[in-house]
Amino acid sequence: MLTTDYDRLRTTAATDVDRELAKVTDPFERRARAAEIRDQANAELALLKPERDQLLAAAALADGRVSKELADACSMAYFYAQRVAAQHNGAHLPEGRRWTGTAGLQQARAHNPAHAQPDIHDQAVQVARRYETAKARRDAALPHLEAAHEAVRTAGGRVRATTPTPPDFTAVRDQAAAELRNEFADLNLPPEELLARAVDAVEQAEDEVNLLLPERDQALTALACYTTARAVYHAAGLSRQGMKRVLERTLGVPRGAALPPRDEQPAAARAAGIDYNPEAAEQLPQIAAAYEAAAARRQTAIALRTAAMRTLPAEPYGWTQTRLAEAIGRDVAAVNRALNATA
Repeated sequence: MLTTDYDRLRTTAATDVDRELAKVTDPFERRARAAEIRDQANAELALLKPERDQLLAAAALADGRVSKELADACSMAYFYAQRVAAQHNGAHLPEGRRWTGTAGLQQARAHNPAHAQPDIHDQAVQVARRYETAKARRDAALPHLEAAHEAVRTAGGRVRATTPTPPDFTAVRDQAAAELRNEFADLNLPPEELLARAVDAVEQAEDEVNLLLPERDQALTALACYTTARAVYHAAGLSRQGMKRVLERTLGVPRGAALPPRDEQPAAARAAGIDYNPEAAEQLPQIAAAYEAAAARRQTAIALRTAAMRTLPAEPYGWTQTRLAEAIGRDVAAVNRALNATA
């Protein structure tokens, strides 16, 4: 797969725009040229985005899942890459069937043969490079048109925003758990193969949880520290105390210590490397829902793994705790806890 230093690519594109605009001494002409660059870039983005998304979805089909490596290679947030792949690869599947499941993956691949192209990953990266270049040119032009807005972002003030509506987290968790249980219910496999499938499901869900958690926390912190929105923890499925724990982590505040006063939080967020995100109010509920779904799949997969483990020590299998530990990638103590827990 092609590799891309997107930071360098964006910096080069932005520098080119800044140099071009610096040559225009008349402020009215500079503003007009900046608007022209913005409009040209927006037109390119509108053309490139569907192509990039389709290629990412095809590359994900080739891999059988959305990996962090693929999301990074296409310069996408992991949760967004997941959503793009689900929209494209799940569009023609029966309702409730996940495209990453065994049957769903086969159907999605049959519908989209592009996944079999040997250079599908490189195609996705090439279009992503063009997309990110156009985006960087647009973003470099915007400060010349939005000086007042940019000043609000960087001077420490808060941007007016309404509190986002939280998803139905209970329904999100229930649906994610039910989908995974149904997927396993359709499998007619011996216990050792069921165990292997459950181990894979646990690992995939854990990967998703670990990748989505920092993205959720970043969006929550941006919304809490840079906007006037109140009680934003509801949109993340957290309690007030849970939000304090998140802000302690993201702002680098010792656990249990007081958070910075509200009027100092924008500066504290910038000092911690948390940027203002104008889309945080829209993104936070989506990321939080994806995180809660992954967490529910993890708990369900652990239960399925435990159920498969309990059949293997008996005859005719006779697996030892050591063999079970090796199969699930945990220590013997973890196996014993699972086997001895109340079913």
